[in-house]
Amino acid sequence: MQLQSAKAFAGFVRANRLSAHMTQQELAQAARKSRRWVHDLESGKVVPSLSAAIEVAAVLGFSVTLERSARSDMLDRLFEDL
Repeated sequence: MQLQSAKAFAGFVRANRLSAHMTQQELAQAARKSRRWVHDLESGKVVPSLSAAIEVAAVLGFSVTLERSARSDMLDRLFEDL
């Protein structure tokens, strides 16, 4: 599964938290965050750091992989001549 935005990640977290029958408080404790932070994350008010996103995903039973995108290749080509 690829998540392209913070909004998509927010929906992913909420849906998977609910399917795991977890409360926001339980997720917050497991991810070492506050319940308010989880609420704000699921509401799209918080854009998590990479480490926070990895931690939340792990608590929900997922792993995170990073892939080099075509967009990165394009930027590399633009800066080659500098």
